[in-house]
Amino acid sequence: MLFLIFAVLSIVLAPSVRADEVDVYVSLDKVQYEPGGQGTISITVRNRGDDPIEIKNVSIQFEDWMLFTEEGWDELGKKVIVYEEEIPVGSNKTVALEDISFSVPTDGRAESTWVDIQIYTNEPSALHERKYVSVVDPSTQSLLRALDNIVVLLSVTAILAIISAVIIAAAVFLSARRPGVTWQREE
Repeated sequence: MLFLIFAVLSIVLAPSVRADEVDVYVSLDKVQYEPGGQGTISITVRNRGDDPIEIKNVSIQFEDWMLFTEEGWDELGKKVIVYEEEIPVGSNKTVALEDISFSVPTDGRAESTWVDIQIYTNEPSALHERKYVSVVDPSTQSLLRALDNIVVLLSVTAILAIISAVIIAAAVFLSARRPGVTWQREE
C-alpha cells in the first residue's frame, strides 16, 4: 500500500518538477503596435534538465482580441501551430522556435492585451508564458502626429526668421554705405 501511495505521488509531482527545468523566453519585435500593424513573436525554449523533451505544438491566445465567428475562433485571437515533426530539445540545450507573425485588429478589439503562450511537449503539463502586447491608442497617435506637425512648423518659422534677419541686415548695410563720388567745384 505504501508503495502505491509513493508511486501516485511521484507521478503527480513529476510534471511540476519537470516544468522547473525548462525555461521559455518570449520577445516581441516592437515595443508598441498600431491598429492594423504587423508583429512577430519570438519564442526560445531552454531545457536545463537531464532528460530531452520534444515540442509538439504551440498555442497562442490574445486575450482581448478573441472573437467567435460561425467558423470558430477568429485567427486574430487564437493561433495553434502544430509541428509535423516534433522539435527535440536535448539536455542542457536551447532551441529557438520559428517566429510567429500576428496582425493587430483594426476594429474595436485594437487595444493592448496579454498574449498567453502554451507549449505542449511530450511531458504531461504544458509550458506557459505570458507577454503584454501594447497597442497605440488612436487618439494618442493623432496627438503625436499633431505634435510632429507643430515641431515642423516651428522649425520652418525659425529658418524663415533667420533668412529675413539676414536680408534686413544686408539692406541696412547697403543703404548706409555712400558711394565714392567726389564733387568738383566749378569756377
